[in-house]
Amino acid sequence: MRGVGLNSKRMTTAIQNLVVYGLTSPLIFKLIDAINRRQPSLKLVGIVLSDGDPANINCYGYPLLGNHSVLRELGAQPDRVFFCNVNRSPREICTADAWLAENGCRTINLIHPDIDMNDVRVGTNVSLADGCLVGPGTVLGNHVTCRMGGIISHEVTIEDRVYLSPGVRICGSAHLKTGCDIGAGVIVLPKVTIGRNAVIGAGAVVTQDVPDNVTAVGVPAKVIRTHDPNDDRFHF
Repeated sequence: MRGVGLNSKRMTTAIQNLVVYGLTSPLIFKLIDAINRRQPSLKLVGIVLSDGDPANINCYGYPLLGNHSVLRELGAQPDRVFFCNVNRSPREICTADAWLAENGCRTINLIHPDIDMNDVRVGTNVSLADGCLVGPGTVLGNHVTCRMGGIISHEVTIEDRVYLSPGVRICGSAHLKTGCDIGAGVIVLPKVTIGRNAVIGAGAVVTQDVPDNVTAVGVPAKVIRTHDPNDDRFHF
C-alpha cells in the first residue's frame, strides 16, 4: 500500500481531501480534529464502509460515500488520500488494506500533533492518539494503532497490523510481531517478544516471551489457550 504524510515532520501545508475507510472506531474523528487545530491540513470528505448495512450506520454527520465498490473511482482522484479505520481481526485488516492497495488508494498516517516523533521510523496508515509517547529508535510498521495514553519506550519494534489499547506500556527493546492485539493497561517488560497474532488480556504484565497465536492474561501473563488468528472472537 502506498503511503504519504502526515509523518513525523508534519510538513504538509496544503489541505488534503481525506476519505476514511471503515468505522471501527469514531475516535478517529477526534484525532483528525486535533491535527487540524494545530495546522489545518485535512478535509474529511466522507466515509466508505468496509462492511455493514448503510441504513444502520452512524456516520457522525459526515457524508457516506458508499462501500468498497467506490474505492476504484475515489482512488483514481489525485486529490484524495485515505485512512483505513478497520481495526478488528488480522483477517479483516488484511482484507481492508488489500482493497485500498488494489484500487490505488494512497494512505496517510494520523498522528496527534503533540507526539514527538523524532528518531522514530513509521510505516503507513499509523494512528497515534492523544497522550501517547514514542521513544527514540522505535520502529512502527504499517497499520499500527495506539489508543489514548499509550507509552512506547525506546528502541521498540512494532510490526504490521498491531493494535494497542488505551494505557498500554511497552518497555524498551520489546518486539511486537505482526497482528498482535494488546488489551487496555497491559505492561510489556523490556526485551520481551510478543508473537504473531497473540492476544494479551487487559491489565496483564508480560514478563517473558509470548508465542504466536495464543491468548495470555494475568500478572504475570500466562498463556490460557491457542486460537485461530482469523477468529474475531479472540480480538478486543
